Amino acid sequence: MTINTKEFREEGMKKLGIANLRPQQEAPMEAILNNEDVIVLMPTSGGKSLLYQLPAVMEPGSLTLVISPLKALQLDQVESLLNKGIRAAVLNSDLSAAEHRAVLENMTEHGGLLYLAPEQLRSPAVAEALQSCPILTRIAVDEAHILPQAKDDFRKAYGKIGSFIDSLSLHPQVIALTATATRKDVARIRKSLNIDNASMFRTPMRRDNLRLYIKRIDSSGKTRNGKCSQSIEHTLFQSVERELSKWDEHGAVIIYCPTVKLVKRLCKWLKARDYPVGKYHGKMKHAKRKAAQQAFMRGKKPIMVATNAFGLGIDKPDVRLVIHAGLPLSMDDYVQEIGRAGRDGKKSRCVLFFAKADFERNKRILSHSGGNKAIRRKLKRLNALHGLVDSKKCLWRVIEKYFGEKPQKKCEKCCHCRQKSV
Repeated sequence: MTINTKEFREEGMKKLGIANLRPQQEAPMEAILNNEDVIVLMPTSGGKSLLYQLPAVMEPGSLTLVISPLKALQLDQVESLLNKGIRAAVLNSDLSAAEHRAVLENMTEHGGLLYLAPEQLRSPAVAEALQSCPILTRIAVDEAHILPQAKDDFRKAYGKIGSFIDSLSLHPQVIALTATATRKDVARIRKSLNIDNASMFRTPMRRDNLRLYIKRIDSSGKTRNGKCSQSIEHTLFQSVERELSKWDEHGAVIIYCPTVKLVKRLCKWLKARDYPVGKYHGKMKHAKRKAAQQAFMRGKKPIMVATNAFGLGIDKPDVRLVIHAGLPLSMDDYVQEIGRAGRDGKKSRCVLFFAKADFERNKRILSHSGGNKAIRRKLKRLNALHGLVDSKKCLWRVIEKYFGEKPQKKCEKCCHCRQKSV
């Protein structure tokens, strides 16, 4: 299909309600419209979804497949597109057999944006319909940083996406998108998706509106088995509360905890002090998780205490404070999670509290997270985060170096640059 780029772009942007492309979107968009395979590294809130939505809108009658692990994000995007009069649908296990078949038939015949998890590609009906679909133009793989870990991780279906693409009679354009990936990760993404010649676009990790702070919790009080005592937990909770005292109740707060147990205890602590707080973790029933998310998004409970199960795909622009009540499992997780803050570009705080015992706890968790190769890779990512919290250098420069970027000048705003404690 021949497209008048200027005319179709303007019309497509109008339908999507977009006045202008952001600077970081211009170059990858040009490559995508030229039908190049691309890998795009763009921080959270950078506008990655537009890179596959706009071309789809510009080519009515074509089919764009969006592979994403996040059901909530899929549903939110489809709802938004439908409200704008754009053809879109979700294909998931919540549909009845008849509904599943109807969605598949409709989208492969008439086109639009079809969202699905990689596990859906295992379905013979789905595979057959897509393999013979003449209008399948492009495949967007969201959260592409999962690909290097897919073989040993819980999303093993991600590792099969490349072979699925190779099985298609007509090779579609491939767009791989992520907020975090090292140089080695990028190489693995190329190999996994068989897109060796894909153009690479990297937006700098640094976000100048985010103020980064790290504080170590005194770990003097320990039990004989080396676990943190109640006194350390008490100190941690007090530290979190002090941070919340700086919150002016404008905007939202996300507090990440490393365990479900800590989520429950911290949530109880804050509720007792009349904070408008909700909780979210993977052991909650789906209905309760959904209700907690909705209360947070609508501002009814603007403080969310959660494990890392919360946040991916959450588009709430006014998160003013992200607190880590304990050390995350990796540098990648940390950067993903601070990326929830300040998506509207306004000044926001990101505070990490950790104890010495956190590192050993995380090592124990990771030691049971797959085969030896996977464990070594995960420990390397954890060690990178350990290096960050132990460093006295500009935090943003340490992050940039880890992700293979040329470090910029000192940010002059993080706790190390300002030589202040949290």
